[in-house]
Amino acid sequence: MNQSPSSRSLLQHPIIRTLLFERFLLTASATLAFAAVAMGRVRIPEIPRLMDFRLLSLFFVLTVAVELGKASDLFDRLVAAAIARARTARGLALAMIATTGGLSAVLTNDVALFLVVPFTMLFRNVADLDLAPLVVLEVLAANLLGAVTPIGNPQNLFLYARGGFTLGAFLGAQLPLAVVSAVLLAATTAWIVPRKILPAPASPSFDVEPVSAVAFFVLLAAEAASLLGALDHIVPLALALVGLVLLGRRLREADFSLVLVFAFLFVGVPGLERGDLYRHLNPERIFGHRAVGLLFAGALLSQVVSNVPAALLLAPTAAGPLAFQGLLYGVTAGACGSPVGSIANLIGAQIYVTEGGTPRSFWRIFLPVSTLFLAILAALAALWLRLPRR
Repeated sequence: MNQSPSSRSLLQHPIIRTLLFERFLLTASATLAFAAVAMGRVRIPEIPRLMDFRLLSLFFVLTVAVELGKASDLFDRLVAAAIARARTARGLALAMIATTGGLSAVLTNDVALFLVVPFTMLFRNVADLDLAPLVVLEVLAANLLGAVTPIGNPQNLFLYARGGFTLGAFLGAQLPLAVVSAVLLAATTAWIVPRKILPAPASPSFDVEPVSAVAFFVLLAAEAASLLGALDHIVPLALALVGLVLLGRRLREADFSLVLVFAFLFVGVPGLERGDLYRHLNPERIFGHRAVGLLFAGALLSQVVSNVPAALLLAPTAAGPLAFQGLLYGVTAGACGSPVGSIANLIGAQIYVTEGGTPRSFWRIFLPVSTLFLAILAALAALWLRLPRR
C-alpha cells in the first residue's frame, strides 16, 4: 500500500521520526508512568519503593562505558577492519552479522546498529547492490546473537537480576538459542544475499584513543564483576562518575534514555497491573506461569508492546528458574516478527533510511524473514523447554 504525500511528509518530520524510532520506547514508558500517577493507581510517595536503584545504576554505568568506547573510536576501527576483509556481498553480510552480534553482546543491540549500519551503507555508491537484506540481517543479529549476554539486550539485564541467574546459567540458557539463530542467519544469507564481487569502499581510518579505550574496558569489567556479585554496585557507579569527567564535552552526546525508560516502567507497569484491563487479560491466567506458557506470552506480548515492557509485565508471574528461562526465550524470540518487537528493529530501519535507503525496501524483507525467525525460534525453544532436566 502506497503512502500519501502528506503522510510521507509527516513521517519525515525530525520530531516524528525521533518519537517513532529512536525515542518510541521512552515516549511510551513516560506516558504509561504519568498515566499511572494521574489515574491514582500509583501514589507519588510509593515511587521510590518501586524503583530498582541497583538495576538503574547498572544501566547508567553501561551507558557511560559505551560512550567511552565510542569516544575511543575502538568500535569504528573494528567495523572498518571487518568491512575491509569482505570481497563479496555474501562475505560482507556474514562479516557484519558476526561483528554486529559481537558488538551487541557487550554494547546492547541498538548501540551496535548505530555503529554497524552506517558502515554497511558505504557500499551504496560503489556497487549495484541492494543493501536492505544486509541491514535486515544485521538487525536480526543484534537482537538474537547479542542476547547471549546479560547486557546484550536491555530486558536481559532486568531478567538476569530478577531471575536470580548466575552468569554461567544465563549463558547456558541463551547459548542454544544463539547457536540456532546463527545457523538461521547464515542460511538466510545464502538465500537472500547474492554472491557478488564487491569493490573496496572508501572507508575512513580510525586511530584508537587509548585513555578512553582503557576506561571502557575497566568500566565494563567493573560492571561484569558487579553482575557476578564480586563488587557492590556502588563501585562501578563511582567509576562511572570518573568516566563522566573523561568524556568532557562528549557527555552531551551520551544517551541515558535506557535509564529513564526503566525508571518510567518501574512506575507504569505497576499502574497497568492495577487496572481492570490487566485483570481481565492477566497473562498468568491465559498462558499460565510455567516455562512454555511464559515463552509464548513473552513472544506474543512483545509483538504489541516491545520486548522490554513485555519482560517487566510478565516477570512477576514467573515461578522458578525454568519459568524465567522460558520468559527469556520468549522476549528474545519476540524481538522478531513485529516492527515494535524490539526497538532495535525501528532503529535499524531508521538508520537505513537516513543513509539513503527506502522504508519499503527494508520492511518488505524484514517482515517475512523476521516472522519466519519468530516461528522457528519459538517452536524450537518450546521443544527445548520440554526436555527433561537433570
